[in-house]
Amino acid sequence: MKFLQNSLDSTPRIILMILLVFPLLYSPALGQAIDWKTYGAGIREARQENKKIFLHFMTQWCGYCKKMNATTFKDEEVIAFLNRHFVSIKVDGDREKAITEKYRVTGFPDSRFLDSDMNPAYKLPGFVDPLAFKFFMDYIQTESYKTMAPMEYYKSKQE
Repeated sequence: MKFLQNSLDSTPRIILMILLVFPLLYSPALGQAIDWKTYGAGIREARQENKKIFLHFMTQWCGYCKKMNATTFKDEEVIAFLNRHFVSIKVDGDREKAITEKYRVTGFPDSRFLDSDMNPAYKLPGFVDPLAFKFFMDYIQTESYKTMAPMEYYKSKQE
């Protein structure tokens, strides 16, 4: 009978643990991250899958690169959209100088969108917060950059 009493006393704690831990284990965002590729692998994959490219230039010492990594690139919607519609490539500007020079990057962070034929679609220099980044991902994915400026696209979304 004492065993049954001890079990009943711990029941609320067990239920509380289940309620706290269960959602974390089955959360769709848990462990979700941007599927970053190296430059060479990303270019090959984009060509094979005929996908657009998101090219992000950063360095280890860059404060705004760290901020973008901690905010924009942790946003669930950003992660899901990038992984679904783009091949994401991260380039370390200090370690991969030839690639950085090829794209004429002069500051960090620097983000570029390329179309599926490797042509530049849009350049986003500096830190970009999650809300603005989502706008530009949509602007590129819908191929609106081919027919209108970002402000025109923004206004068209407000109508």
